[in-house]
Amino acid sequence: MLRPCKGGMEDSKEVLKIILLQIVKMEGVQPLDEHVGNAPGRRFLRNKLLLVSSLIQGLGLLLCLTYICLHFSAQVPSQYPPIQSIRVQFTKCENENGFIITSPNKDGTMKVQNNSIIINCDGFYLISLKGYFSQELSLRLQYRKGREPLFSLSKVTSVDSVTVANLAFKDKVYLNVTTHSASCEDIQVNGGELILIHQNPGGFCVY
Repeated sequence: MLRPCKGGMEDSKEVLKIILLQIVKMEGVQPLDEHVGNAPGRRFLRNKLLLVSSLIQGLGLLLCLTYICLHFSAQVPSQYPPIQSIRVQFTKCENENGFIITSPNKDGTMKVQNNSIIINCDGFYLISLKGYFSQELSLRLQYRKGREPLFSLSKVTSVDSVTVANLAFKDKVYLNVTTHSASCEDIQVNGGELILIHQNPGGFCVY
């Protein structure tokens, strides 16, 4: 992990050499082997060199600490869990269960259970429902017994609706279908899609 620091110290040595040459030129001091007898001058120059060396080493240490802090801060996990979202498809209808919903993404943050989308977190959800049907039908998107449906469409052959609803833990989102001139199994679905996206993560959740 500290290899970058080692490289930084090598660079510091090169910088130190350059600074030393500049100091020698500024002070008008000749190389040390030509000024052997001038002890006070040598002592003054040595003090300056020690000061410059200390500053460079301190700068190298600061760079190393900065690198380490940035490295570890990048590995700190997010304060909040991933945003709850799911995209399901419905392509067929059964007389007993209505539209069968399936999730193509098995690694999603929300799950399908018993033909319903399980709500784990309280909050507002963006909900999108789309689909085209071969026969006229009535469609309701339910989420809780005794409550008005999220969508209620009567005698339609297509749906393309978006809404925002406040859902809570233990709610279950599912489709309720009523056919009029044909059995549910005879209805063909094209582009049937239901999407839920949690809008305010960080609230109450139970997994």
